[in-house]
Amino acid sequence: MKITSKARLIKNPAMENIRPVVLIKEKLARSRLIIQIESCQKQLIENINTVLNPIIRQGHHGVYEGVLSTQDQTVTPDIHGAWFLLSYQGSPLAWWRIDRCTLDQLASGYYGSVDSPLCSPLREPSQSEFRLAKKLMLAALSALPVVTLDEHALQLSLVTNQTPLDAPFSWQLSFPQEQCGADMRFCMTEKLLGLMAEQPSHYMAAADLPEQLAQRLSQIPTKILLELGRQVTPVTSLSNLSVGDILPMSLHSRCPVTVGKRPLFYATVHTHDGQMVAKLTQDAFPQEEIPHD
Repeated sequence: MKITSKARLIKNPAMENIRPVVLIKEKLARSRLIIQIESCQKQLIENINTVLNPIIRQGHHGVYEGVLSTQDQTVTPDIHGAWFLLSYQGSPLAWWRIDRCTLDQLASGYYGSVDSPLCSPLREPSQSEFRLAKKLMLAALSALPVVTLDEHALQLSLVTNQTPLDAPFSWQLSFPQEQCGADMRFCMTEKLLGLMAEQPSHYMAAADLPEQLAQRLSQIPTKILLELGRQVTPVTSLSNLSVGDILPMSLHSRCPVTVGKRPLFYATVHTHDGQMVAKLTQDAFPQEEIPHD
């Protein structure tokens, strides 16, 4: 019996990473996905700064750099940051990490005033901070090649424990050094990667593409082999051969002309203007006559 596949039971404590089949069908599928995500860096930063524009107009600095990490890793939420989880139809989609003091400052300036008194960063995020976090996450998603999502199926929640998070890809979003604020972080799940669609090609084929292709194919160089003769020699005679020996040859009366390994014509050899030439005399595979009714 021929075995075509094997399966084994993975025990829960094994802690092995399991990736959706759709992302490992092809060896290059994940590398193409990385290239697509990396190309979204500029748009990602622009979308986030668009959300922060009301604060930027008040003097707050915007995001100026984004660094993508593509190494499969687990991220442990830190107690100094507010971690938000965005779920889609009950499945984790992405996490957003922002410093609690920075979140309070941004939300106060976004929905209130930068002169509002600061609150303790140890408290639970306010509704304004939840709305700002969701705006930031949706702005990041809109920069990625993600299929259309139903916004009513998106849920935002606060991460309240330090359970490690599986984040195959993550963006580290930095403010300028003079801002003295901690970097924000946008972590993506395998679910989000699976929802990403390949960007359609904007290449338009020329109207005369078949004619151009036919012309190019007709210009491909082809090697033609003309066999003048052939000699059959016993194996015992080969051991006695040495440099300078003369082998008798039996010349063909009709020399086969082959392309690749297929003979196409038979030819005779002549001389013309001091050069050896071959005159095609017969098709190797003449077309069969079609009987007429």
